[in-house]
Amino acid sequence: MSILSRFMRTGALGVVTPGADYRDVVDAWGEPEAFAKQHPDPVYCLYGDLELAFTKKGRLYYLQIEPGGSSVSLPAGPGERLQEPLPEISELVADLVEEGFHITEVPHPYEPEVIWSRIDRSGVEFRQDDSDGQLSVHLEVRDIYRHDHGITTP
Repeated sequence: MSILSRFMRTGALGVVTPGADYRDVVDAWGEPEAFAKQHPDPVYCLYGDLELAFTKKGRLYYLQIEPGGSSVSLPAGPGERLQEPLPEISELVADLVEEGFHITEVPHPYEPEVIWSRIDRSGVEFRQDDSDGQLSVHLEVRDIYRHDHGITTP
């Protein structure tokens, strides 16, 4: 089973799960390859095709995988990257449904006209762009962000 497939089922990438501390992620995977300076979050970093966002308290609340082609590059250990062929999304979805995962369609929170598919058990959302075939897979745990930033919701 591919790393992408496991992520879609579990919402975890190996030992890295939402809520993980930034230092624990660095211990597991080494220093990020790059940081996004213009991003509003305190730490928004990149490991291959993986983007991570951390709250001001250093907790992971957002993971996004955006492969750039026919393979996906993800961290495998400090300074190590695993390059895997990108599985066919239709096959991944068929396998998930066969295994009893429920998938629903949801509007993107910032672009309501854009529809994503959500795997209810893991919370992972994914979308394949019709025009260029670009796959985006992400998981955002807004409760972690709200808690660490002192945002209360009615």
